[in-house]
Amino acid sequence: MSVIGIVSMKGGVGKTSATANLAAAMATTLGANRVSVVDLDPQNALHWHFGLQSALTAGVCEQSLRGADWADAMASSEFGVACLPYGNVSEPDREAFELLLETDSQWVGAQVKRAGLGNDAVVLIDTPPGPSVYMRQVFACADLVLIVLLADAGSYATIPAMESWLDEVPDSDFRPPSLYVLNQIDRSEPLNRDVAEQLQRHLGARLAPIGIHRDEAVGEALAFQQPVLVYDPHGQASHDLARLASWVINTLNR
Repeated sequence: MSVIGIVSMKGGVGKTSATANLAAAMATTLGANRVSVVDLDPQNALHWHFGLQSALTAGVCEQSLRGADWADAMASSEFGVACLPYGNVSEPDREAFELLLETDSQWVGAQVKRAGLGNDAVVLIDTPPGPSVYMRQVFACADLVLIVLLADAGSYATIPAMESWLDEVPDSDFRPPSLYVLNQIDRSEPLNRDVAEQLQRHLGARLAPIGIHRDEAVGEALAFQQPVLVYDPHGQASHDLARLASWVINTLNR
């Protein structure tokens, strides 16, 4: 089994869309029933990308508080990706879940293994933006972490904070490879192009070799509650995501 964590230091970078669409692209290559997504973001938005808008009340939060198996709340989609939502929960339940995660730094990794998804499974975990107990859990169990950012000044300014946070992870914790992924690239805009080039110089090999170009089809696909590779399979974003999926699979030796 391979676990991929998707994180960001700020909101609005398209992290959840990137998680969903990358998972769908990987499922296209690996085949159905091998790719799953887990929503560790209390916003509980990931399942919308797979047309699972019907009430999925039992999600990762409720299952964890009940001591139940995560697999029981996994919902299969028509796009070859199974999704475990965060769930619609009360504020006290969210706080109780986060306290549980604070208490046991290996909780998420243990539950993913307990779900029995199979040795050839790939699990992508979405997290809320910024440092959090969710981010720490992902770093404790992931084989690869992708840090999503935009080619803009705001994202560029978050890199020192991200690097500082990584440096503060105790040496005893497993540190998976962490690579930055540029999202919503638009080289027709001078500032976007200049920042992208600066990020390439600054991050070097820590910047994934394939970014995702800005494409209106990504937002349109969400409106239709389907991955962009289904909504517009020949679009720029779909092309980028297919290449990124192949690169991730090769990186994981899947």
